[in-house]
Amino acid sequence: MQTGEQIRIPAKGYKDGKGGRGDLIADIKVMVPRELSNEEKELFAQLNEISTFNPRKQVI
Repeated sequence: MQTGEQIRIPAKGYKDGKGGRGDLIADIKVMVPRELSNEEKELFAQLNEISTFNPRKQVI
């Protein structure tokens, strides 16, 4: 999932007045911390070294 995407969860929304429930629509927002601890910075550096993920490859 990416920020801005939506996910539909069937039958988990508001009651529809007929004894059922509508669908719940959730908007996805990815939150990134503003400040990282030294340990977190080290872990991200390690991940950068071993990861083969390229986010720009997914851009359309």
